[in-house]
Amino acid sequence: MRFASLPLLACLFSTALSAQDKFDLDRNWVPNGDFEAVEGKKLKRAGGIIYATGWDSPTKKNADLFSESATVESSVSTPKNFAGEQTALSGANYAGIRMWSYQNKEARSYLQTKLVKQLKKDSLYCVRYYTTLGDLSKYATGELGAYLSKQKIEKDDESSLTYEVKVPNLRTKIYDDMFSWQGVCGVYQADGFEQFLILGNFAANEKTPNAKTKRPRGETRPQVFSAYYYIDNVEVYPIKNRGECTCEQLDKAESEYIFSQKGAMNPSWKPADKVDNEVFYFKRFQRSFDTSMETRLAEMVESMKADATIHVKLVGHMDATEMERTRVRPDLLMLAKERAEAVKDALLDAGIDAARITVDAKAGDVPVDNSGTDLGMSKNRRVEVELVK
Repeated sequence: MRFASLPLLACLFSTALSAQDKFDLDRNWVPNGDFEAVEGKKLKRAGGIIYATGWDSPTKKNADLFSESATVESSVSTPKNFAGEQTALSGANYAGIRMWSYQNKEARSYLQTKLVKQLKKDSLYCVRYYTTLGDLSKYATGELGAYLSKQKIEKDDESSLTYEVKVPNLRTKIYDDMFSWQGVCGVYQADGFEQFLILGNFAANEKTPNAKTKRPRGETRPQVFSAYYYIDNVEVYPIKNRGECTCEQLDKAESEYIFSQKGAMNPSWKPADKVDNEVFYFKRFQRSFDTSMETRLAEMVESMKADATIHVKLVGHMDATEMERTRVRPDLLMLAKERAEAVKDALLDAGIDAARITVDAKAGDVPVDNSGTDLGMSKNRRVEVELVK
């Protein structure tokens, strides 16, 4: 069964909640958009979206609900669960859906809810939700979208929904970030009387862009052959003009910008001097060691192997935006130290003795560049190397 095309303009943006965008139940037409209200028995297994007040699935493949109150043994607890490990964007709960699977071997799942009001013809609405890729997903995908319907969708099988959801060019962007909550958002002009919101992938499997991912460092559980995404803080609210549905529009290059220091080390420097001048840089919200830093790492490893007396302290830092986001993103509070730990892990993998390495963190209170520009802040997302005597 196919419903008429509904024009939804959606876009991916790489940011956490700003003050004006903070999840606001007073304006939100999505009931229980943060999945915090739960009814029925204690959550014990996958497919539990029906226990989140106001939510269900439009197909026989139920979406999942993850909760801090669920036991670890249940596999649907937070932060660690069968799909990976993630802290909720707000509160203690979030949902999860499969957006794509290899050769369509695993059924997709979708989230559905009834809005508190019907949409008015030709009125504008801001639609958005936040998502992050599950750590155990072997694939990442694009085509993350939303569909608004006048009728509740109830299919009696697990087949994918292929409604025509109109999105801009960014729909082809593959979202592969396993660490940061990012948003799918857009302005919707109503046909009139829509009252049901469905989230998921509505494109044909062969038309869905996808790419393989790397399992995060430290994760030992096997990956699954699908793209599985956590979902939190779903919103639909009326606006008077399109500019009110603000999204920080960042293209892939900008959102993944990492500072690259030019020039080589002075060849006359001793190994200790070279190590003392090493700095490793990170993308915004990135915890893992970036592959662009591998040459720099190799140089440091060479110097430390050349002089066994060298001991170092790795000091992690954040930029101002990351610091500001910790107000609503508690998972970022340890970001600076996690970056230092990531560099340490890379050194250990390269054969450097752990006894020669300590870690520390200064958060975002010691910037090297106060310009506030993208370039300036990229210099502040770093791990500095200090010699320990």
